[in-house]
Amino acid sequence: MKKETLFIAIGNQKGGVGKSTITATIASYLQYQMNMSVAIIDCDFPQYSIYKMRETDIETINKNKDLQVLLQKQFHNSNKKAYPIIAGTPENAIDLAVELTENSATTFDIVFFDLPGNVTSEGILKLMFNLNYIFVPIIADKRVLQSSLSFILAVKEFLGRKDINKRLNDVFIFWNKVDRRESTELYSMFNKVLKSENLSVLKTIIPDAKKYNKELSILKPTAFRSTLFAPDKKMLKGSNLEELVLEIIEKIGL
Repeated sequence: MKKETLFIAIGNQKGGVGKSTITATIASYLQYQMNMSVAIIDCDFPQYSIYKMRETDIETINKNKDLQVLLQKQFHNSNKKAYPIIAGTPENAIDLAVELTENSATTFDIVFFDLPGNVTSEGILKLMFNLNYIFVPIIADKRVLQSSLSFILAVKEFLGRKDINKRLNDVFIFWNKVDRRESTELYSMFNKVLKSENLSVLKTIIPDAKKYNKELSILKPTAFRSTLFAPDKKMLKGSNLEELVLEIIEKIGL
């Protein structure tokens, strides 16, 4: 029997918090650096940011022989091919994931779901309760924080109801795009609010670093955000990506 594949989302009802970037970067780190097997169901219609990122990655590699050599070398060293990225909708996302895990020869450790930014999207609530875990990135913007808190509390409220059939185990929060030059007052105040609501906040803080936007280029053979390459090792320092991945693995019990 295959082991259970965990269904996980990096999600928030507000856009601009970095959920797609974090999802793709973590997935690539796990697949190509940590030798895990992952997949992504991109149901963030109509953006499909991660699905389109894969298309762009392929186009870029096809134009650069150096990147082709690097990709072959990575696949040889890690013994891992590119992880699947499937475009779907909130309504059919779980069916797509189940079909993938049941019909593939690969035993997946994690299937990530890139959720739409609007929780009123058709089928989104049903999708969320069929996940194992949701990790919610938040940023230091009052409107985003208020919206994020409403989203998290609504999910936690449903999570506590016994009359709903659900798979969801827990919801975790983490700070993203943190600018160390900003006042710590907003962070301190909101952390107190989160604590008062008994919400789980990860210790790892992701800085507001330009490296998270470094994609593949035909001019530069290194990237941090890619669906085909692990984040460049030289760029990992100060990104806190490794720390975030390890903390997530600990929380989900892998």
